[in-house]
Amino acid sequence: MQVEIPYINLASNDTDEHFRTGIDFSRWFMPEELTPLYYTPVYKGFSELQRLRYNQLNALYFNEQIMFFEKALARNVLGYFLTKPLPEELQSGLRQFITEEERHSAMYLRLNRQCAPEIYARNDFYFIQVWPMAGGILNAISKQPEWFPFLLWLMHLQEERATFFGRVFLKCADSLEAHFVAAQRKHLSDEIGHVRWDEALLDEVWPKTRPALRRFNVKLFGWMINEYFSTPKRSALRVVAALIEEFPPLRPQYPEFCLQLRELGNNPAYRQSLYCQENVRDTFKRFDAWPEFALLTQVMPGYVPGGNG
Repeated sequence: MQVEIPYINLASNDTDEHFRTGIDFSRWFMPEELTPLYYTPVYKGFSELQRLRYNQLNALYFNEQIMFFEKALARNVLGYFLTKPLPEELQSGLRQFITEEERHSAMYLRLNRQCAPEIYARNDFYFIQVWPMAGGILNAISKQPEWFPFLLWLMHLQEERATFFGRVFLKCADSLEAHFVAAQRKHLSDEIGHVRWDEALLDEVWPKTRPALRRFNVKLFGWMINEYFSTPKRSALRVVAALIEEFPPLRPQYPEFCLQLRELGNNPAYRQSLYCQENVRDTFKRFDAWPEFALLTQVMPGYVPGGNG
């Protein structure tokens, strides 16, 4: 199978070597257990160097996810509520929220460019490629969060999980590349405040949302979790394709890699690891206060209504 992914040499010497100063390419960029291929049987057959390279490539994708989420949602959703009559303390918090999200995006983009300037010199994203129509729809609904308040729940869910991921990075700091640990440490220090502001916005908006609209939004929320946040799909496959470009002997196994990644969507243990009591407990507790969220057990096996005290 031909894989049309340009070769990414994370440690090559070129005219952009000054961008790479200080990055230690002999170290893992992120905790191994936070990468999807780690949960597949084929991963066990990788050499240590192949695992390292996959880890580094996936870490660039991991950074892209943070940037995309903050750019695609934070600007529009938070910007919308800044135009509304909210308590001054919350208004001030949201302005700080937006500023910090912009700083995070810039930080992760700079880190990716330090690691792979050949693919990030002109573009912020490589592994994440959103279809224009899907991007247009997301942009449109994120500008109307009072009609689509599920976006606030999505923000809260992802921000709380990001704090968990940050703590995992810090626990593994001795084995990880220092720049990636430093970025996560900074991100974590801000995300704790962001979760509080997410909660304040939810308290302002969700109780005032009509019951029928709430139910509709929970269905949208569940669909989005199932479609984009549960099964490794296009972007995760591009990470594997990039790895294969660096290790051509793996090419015959590419179809099997893709199959095993997709099968994770039907793996209860993997699905539960994505969203569970350990990493999004506060969000689950908030779900419990609203009976419409009971249907999320279909797409979030880790959520047990009423069992999140």
